[in-house]
Amino acid sequence: MKHRYYALTKGQQRLFLFKLTGLLLGFNLLIGMVLLVSGLAFLSLFIFALSLSVFAPFVDVPSGVKNGSLVYYSPLLIAEKIKHNAITLHSGSLFDYYFSLDFTQSAQARKKQVFQAYVDGLLTLINQYEHQPPDHIQINATSYILNPRTARKLGLQITKTNLIQQFILYFNFINLTCALSLLKGQLTLPKMNQIYSFNGQLSTLIANKPYLLKLKEKLKETHLKQTNAG
Repeated sequence: MKHRYYALTKGQQRLFLFKLTGLLLGFNLLIGMVLLVSGLAFLSLFIFALSLSVFAPFVDVPSGVKNGSLVYYSPLLIAEKIKHNAITLHSGSLFDYYFSLDFTQSAQARKKQVFQAYVDGLLTLINQYEHQPPDHIQINATSYILNPRTARKLGLQITKTNLIQQFILYFNFINLTCALSLLKGQLTLPKMNQIYSFNGQLSTLIANKPYLLKLKEKLKETHLKQTNAG
């Protein structure tokens, strides 16, 4: 899997963002006019905020990578820079889904592609730190890709999502809807009760590398069988 955005030239990246900004402004102008005529102009700011949440990752993620606050471990697994001895992991954003998924594949194949990228990202993280044993570094993650059963096998524990995390999740509801709809090829609303928060020690994750390698091999074998069958 490759992230097509970073294969673009700087000029192509700027042109894409220019077009996207034009689409954002045009959409809000049109909606604003409709709401004004309907006597619902007060909803304009709300609609603008929602549309901005969809637009934001297309600016925030590349900017974060450029300034070093975000690091890719795979095209669909991103980490924040270590703070207070903790690494916070994020599943790929709408931006990453748009530029990484293969839309010629079936929805089922894309879901496996996403999970494969998550596993690859965790292995890349482990490879970075396993030869320089981390000193009590904690892993924090919120994901709709990783299920509790797999997380426990990696040494991660489910934690209660705090109020700030819940607010961010619900504010990004439209963003998540767009990402899942791209993934499944049809309008899909996220099931918020199936988005989990996990934490654990990086040293424990490293100790479970054999499980991840076995999982990667299993995913590879499944992909080969499906390719040969096709």
